[in-house]
Amino acid sequence: MKARSLNVEEVLSEYALGSEEEFLEKAEAWSVPKDGKGKYKAEVLDKYFSKKDKSAYESVIIAVSNQKGGEGKTTVSICLAEALSKAGKKVLLLDWDAQANITQLYVGQTEKSVFHSLGYKNEDKLPISEIIVNLAPGLDLVPSSIHLANFTTPYERDDFDLLKEALLPVRSSYEYIIIDCPPSLGLILENALIAADSVLVPIQTRAFSVQGLKDLHGTIEKIRKKANPTLGLLGAVLNQYEDSRALSGLAETVRKYFPVFESVVYRREAIPQSQAKRKLLSEYDPKAMQMFSVLAEEVMRRSDGKKS
Repeated sequence: MKARSLNVEEVLSEYALGSEEEFLEKAEAWSVPKDGKGKYKAEVLDKYFSKKDKSAYESVIIAVSNQKGGEGKTTVSICLAEALSKAGKKVLLLDWDAQANITQLYVGQTEKSVFHSLGYKNEDKLPISEIIVNLAPGLDLVPSSIHLANFTTPYERDDFDLLKEALLPVRSSYEYIIIDCPPSLGLILENALIAADSVLVPIQTRAFSVQGLKDLHGTIEKIRKKANPTLGLLGAVLNQYEDSRALSGLAETVRKYFPVFESVVYRREAIPQSQAKRKLLSEYDPKAMQMFSVLAEEVMRRSDGKKS
């Protein structure tokens, strides 16, 4: 079996270390050898450091994505993350959109955001743990900012893995990480799909687009072949649903590209109203939140079963 070599982020995800600085100080003091690519052999690290407690979380990372705008990705991301936390799960919600809608809703302007944790163009990386904001018990947020709009062109080959590497040190702290993706192709979306375990696709039933689904499915297949072969299709969620008569035909069309959730998110005025008041939905209208509680239960079942 080929010996495993780990970069610093991977070391932090597997071994009981407090920070990158702690690891680098100890590695230098103990003369822990590196290979030609600056990585550390796992068999050597095992002699110096203890592995993390097996009871630590093995988080499931879900990218909420649809390349077509106006499908309700942000709302589904927020409410699903909230519902999972209400179900007793430790959840991290990642605002991965330069428009920073989630951040503006619940945090406002922020000086440092997820962009500053990427190390893009060899800039200093701020550990993602230092920018996390708590929204509610069991629910944290990684904020975004307009700076993320600069993350569009690969500068180095490894730039497609920057989000995955940034999340590694906090993966063991959460059971679910929900990524709210932007409605576009390119480096930002590909980073999310490479970091993710599964993709969840919201589809607004009144503005349904087969072409958008076809494009997203093509992007996912490309990522599977080139960078993330275990990326799963968690399913499509029919969103802002109103008319049950068209449900069967719509679901059959979607199934050509994605599995379809049994759970449906109906159109409720309480959802935009809660966001207008900058409140989580469970605080504003617990009854409307029930739809997302049902969705969260199905997400947990599908995640456990690793359906694809």
